[in-house]
Amino acid sequence: MARIFAWTCAALLFAASTGRAAEICEGSQRGAGKVQADQKGDKRPDQASPEHGRKKWWVDSELRAELGITDQQSAGIDLVWKKSLAKRAELGERLEKLNAVLEKMILDAADEASVTAQLDRVEAARSDANKARVLMLYRMNKLLTQEQRAKLDAKVKAMRERDGRRGGPGSR
Repeated sequence: MARIFAWTCAALLFAASTGRAAEICEGSQRGAGKVQADQKGDKRPDQASPEHGRKKWWVDSELRAELGITDQQSAGIDLVWKKSLAKRAELGERLEKLNAVLEKMILDAADEASVTAQLDRVEAARSDANKARVLMLYRMNKLLTQEQRAKLDAKVKAMRERDGRRGGPGSR
């Protein structure tokens, strides 16, 4: 699962500044339990998301102040995130299930034609999940000013350097 998520992130994060916001804004990408908790309102806005231990940058008061995010922008970005959450969770679960079938087929030494067909299904599901995520990030970025996008990009680059990861386009 971690390998799949890493590849998914790598494939998506080559996009310009839209992808750069990913590591800050993507606290919860997968799982129906997350959707249910969010819909019930079980999480306080400033709480870190349990999946990655990161706060939502558009809700966290420190990050909002640093980036100059207004209440209206925060609410709009949160709405974009919430609207896409169920679909992204569903697509993530579908990808996990299809990949589990593929892994079983490989371990069971299924015929190559069957593995290839399953691999096509896995990659189509991965593509759908990536598209949903990038569209969410695009919609979030549309709500920011050019200056805010630049600050967010700089923040992400600094986080990558701190964490020892490369940060140029195509390397994410």
